[in-house]
Amino acid sequence: MAKKQIRVGVLALQGSFREHLSHLSKLFEELAKSEDYSEYEFKDVAVRTAKDLEGLSGIIICGGESTTMSILLQRKHLLNPLRQLIREDHLPAWGTCCGLILLSNRVTNNTSLKLGDLKYEVIGGLDATVDRNSFGRQIDSFTETIDLSGATGEEIHDFNCVFIRAPVISGLGNARSLAKIKRNDTELIVAVRNDTVLGTSFHPELVDGDYRFHKWFIDEFVLT
Repeated sequence: MAKKQIRVGVLALQGSFREHLSHLSKLFEELAKSEDYSEYEFKDVAVRTAKDLEGLSGIIICGGESTTMSILLQRKHLLNPLRQLIREDHLPAWGTCCGLILLSNRVTNNTSLKLGDLKYEVIGGLDATVDRNSFGRQIDSFTETIDLSGATGEEIHDFNCVFIRAPVISGLGNARSLAKIKRNDTELIVAVRNDTVLGTSFHPELVDGDYRFHKWFIDEFVLT
């Protein structure tokens, strides 16, 4: 019997798409050896054009710079196709850092509303409000170990979360919080989900050799 094709895309216009593709490639090598996934054939796909969206089972919107990404999405004619797939067709989607911003319906702390002949546009689909650059500049980047097992239902007790000019979720519509950290005695939401859309302030793709969060996205969002 033919195996079910599972194609997971990574938006590859700018930012940390290579790291996401590398994580997926190595994860898929592991899953191919497991009897639990014997009915599937996995493939990671670099998404640069609208044609690359065809046949996807899920997509990751990677970290980067959200203003630049917004411009590129519009110039590459990818914004509206992604909106259709994620918001209307409910394609499973995961945004990390910049990707979280682009998937959120509402963005605050945004000074880039007018971009030459374009305006700042997001993909949307995640019913939440996100604040850009909530932890300061690049030099204020940090890592923090978070127990994600309760949120994910998986054995992810000690995940090393990397925050780089990261946003935080400041408001929840129909989305629900998955993880928080405490900074200056304030609890901040750094992971959130809304139906088929997942968002994280941190960068799981930058944690070398740890594919647990990517596996959870595949199990919980793509294969269900």
